[in-house]
Amino acid sequence: MPSEPIPLEADTVAVAELPGEELPYEEVQVRPWIFEPAGVWGFTVARYNRVDGLVPAWGFALVPVEPDRRPAFAARIGSATTHERVYWSGSVSQRLPLPGALVARFSVFQRAATFDDWKVWTRENDVASFLTASDLLDWWREHGFEAALDVESPRGGLAATVAYVDAHVHSQRNRDPFALFGSNWRDNPAVEEGTMRAIRLEGRLDTRDVQSPLLPSPGWIVSGTVEGAGGALGGDVGFSRASLDVRRYLRFRRDVWWNARLVWMGPLGEEDLPPQREAKLGGPGSLRGFRAASFVGDAALQAQTELRLPLPVTDDIAIVFLSWHWVAFAEAGAVARDGDWGDLHADVGVGISGINLFSYVGLFVAQRVTDLHGPEDGPRFVVRLRRDF
Repeated sequence: MPSEPIPLEADTVAVAELPGEELPYEEVQVRPWIFEPAGVWGFTVARYNRVDGLVPAWGFALVPVEPDRRPAFAARIGSATTHERVYWSGSVSQRLPLPGALVARFSVFQRAATFDDWKVWTRENDVASFLTASDLLDWWREHGFEAALDVESPRGGLAATVAYVDAHVHSQRNRDPFALFGSNWRDNPAVEEGTMRAIRLEGRLDTRDVQSPLLPSPGWIVSGTVEGAGGALGGDVGFSRASLDVRRYLRFRRDVWWNARLVWMGPLGEEDLPPQREAKLGGPGSLRGFRAASFVGDAALQAQTELRLPLPVTDDIAIVFLSWHWVAFAEAGAVARDGDWGDLHADVGVGISGINLFSYVGLFVAQRVTDLHGPEDGPRFVVRLRRDF
């Protein structure tokens, strides 16, 4: 005889009594987790690129009603359309009952990974791949697990992460997915393959009052990463590297902004970096007047500055933008190989950017002022789906 199904554990809430009235005691069942499907009924497009083509996926999250008492769960599975490859991930995280936010998490995965997402949003790359056959990211495949501890101050101004990653890394070969305007892909680089065991330390200081990627607020953001693999950790891939990102936001009068950013990344020591950890400049989020990954090296230094002037929001504009700005910018950067810094590369440009109820949109035209007299000297049109800095 089949057994009765075990009911999902639930908390109970009693109905409160009003003064002077006697109400029957009633228990209301409160589920311990909230089921949140990704996208539409759990279905999303994970990405679209020159390696995997379209990757439709299904995923969900179980969010605890009481985070201090129960863990959160998430899972996703997707399949590439250009070849037979299934990607999946699962994670569990538990918030610890301490001041601020201290979260322990563990995840397993088989995924397509990239290092370029420090400057290009994945969804932005999907749009570029589909429309213009210009893939902005370099991809490889890895499967393994990650164990991490995230900590954040009560007001969110300070945050840090320590993570251990154990993954098997494989190169992804070029393919030719569908694009509206032909194929003009950069070669997807081969990576250093094998087992990669790494420890990653991340830290962030944010002094802004409004800590939002869309809403501007004056202040500083300083973030850094230190990562090491191989050595005492074992594995086939060995390296040590670091990065530092310093951003300053200044507001003049009511809504005039001057912003500046300085980024450095490079190796710690004399050991060469594997291709999947090299620094790349060029393209959106970097040197917008140059094609993506125009300059590659062990180390890179990049400076950006911009002036933002508010534009009037009329009734017609309010349909598209709740707030928008005219933007003028200048960018410069250089890469180094084996300690030898090369030439300085620079561009300037103008554009408009704004926010709506859903996201950020920026439309820019950038013109290089160095490395002229080549086949791509002309201005480049860039669409941004998130703020550069």
